[in-house]
Amino acid sequence: TAPFAEAPMPRLHRPLRRLLLLALALLGPALAAAAPIVTVNPVVLKGAAGGKDLPLRVTAPRDGRRLPVVLFSHGAQFSKDDYLPLTEFWAANGYVVIQPTHIESLSLGLPRDDARVREAWRTRVLDMRFALDQLAEIERQAPILRGRLDRRRVIAAGHSFGGHTTAALLGEAMPDENADLSDPRVLAGLMLAPPGAAPGFRNVAWKADAKPALSIVGMEDVIPGFNDDWRAHADYYDRSVAGQCMAALTGMKHYLGGTLGTNRTEEKTPSAEAMAQIRRLSLAFLDAHAKGGTDWEPLRRELLANRPAIVGAFECR
Repeated sequence: TAPFAEAPMPRLHRPLRRLLLLALALLGPALAAAAPIVTVNPVVLKGAAGGKDLPLRVTAPRDGRRLPVVLFSHGAQFSKDDYLPLTEFWAANGYVVIQPTHIESLSLGLPRDDARVREAWRTRVLDMRFALDQLAEIERQAPILRGRLDRRRVIAAGHSFGGHTTAALLGEAMPDENADLSDPRVLAGLMLAPPGAAPGFRNVAWKADAKPALSIVGMEDVIPGFNDDWRAHADYYDRSVAGQCMAALTGMKHYLGGTLGTNRTEEKTPSAEAMAQIRRLSLAFLDAHAKGGTDWEPLRRELLANRPAIVGAFECR
């Protein structure tokens, strides 16, 4: 049988052919994500911040060596077992994804008035740093990873409160708290619908040597009394000086069309098109900073010049 690539493409009416080519362009990264992955869940680290054990979900390619690491921080009250539409996609494209469950997660069952929950803004960042400190222990509990991690190539990522956590690792100091929790081991960061200067989150200010970042936000992500305009979620980008980009997705709310997992009731507006763009953007950005990939710069220029309808705004500094 001849290989699929050699088979002639069937004749299609021009509009249908254009639609098919558009779908292939959008889904290309997803189609490329067919590499087998493995998950070790849970990996449990002893002695984390707040005097607790730190449970992790670790997802990785089944094969390959010198694998970069993505540390992923979940949104408020979620856990290591959410956001699989993104984390498994990144793993299938060559990353070891480490997902901690932070102290305020409902899965841990702590009372909301527990002092450790009130300190989550700090201990979340310490969780991420602790996971990096304990990579050897992670390899011990997940022996399929032994000798395969590249400790010099680390990216941070997170959604909502996890975006705040990611920003702190990248170089956002918290002057009100006299806190600088940045980590030089982190090369760049991806922030999905970060909270910005909203009630309950710490005031932040970028340091001059902050790492590159990409923010992806939704243009319908509005909560009256909390953030009255979607642009609040671009606050970290708006405060940045250089090295950051921001993509805003048309019609998308806080979970951006399916990042949490469309099986969750919190996802009110699932969108295959939004998810395809998030995967395309995030993978190009990760590859550029962790693998020397060359797709990010032409994609950045493309979106600055001519965006698809789902990307309502795209800006870079």
